[in-house]
Amino acid sequence: MIVIKASSNQRKGVALITCIVLMALSSALLVSVVVQELSTRKKFEQINLETKVQYLAMSAQEIALGFLLEDAVAKIPLMMTPIPGSKVSLKVLETSKGAYTIQIDAEYTPQDKKPVRSTLSGSFLINTKDGKRFALSVGK
Repeated sequence: MIVIKASSNQRKGVALITCIVLMALSSALLVSVVVQELSTRKKFEQINLETKVQYLAMSAQEIALGFLLEDAVAKIPLMMTPIPGSKVSLKVLETSKGAYTIQIDAEYTPQDKKPVRSTLSGSFLINTKDGKRFALSVGK
């Protein structure tokens, strides 16, 4: 049996190639983790913006309901800007005696980004009980 021993230069070459391969694999893994993290961050930021616009629409609906409960339909604003970069339009239609449909279009434009929009619609019946007015949601 013949045994051939590798020279020290051959061993150094194999070690160098092994280190280069391991560094390339770890770099590729690091790049994929960073790309995944950036993608996840963008998704959460978009969800946060959509939630903010939905809250704007819901708060505008509550404001419109407050005016309806005060029997001040004529004072309901058609457009509001509750926070900088936002626009909220309200449309209140009386469908029958004491029944109203409220339509809300909310938009928020963060700095250097595309606007995010949300619409909300609801039907409400305004009733009086024991001298107090209250709103009853009867559908979307």
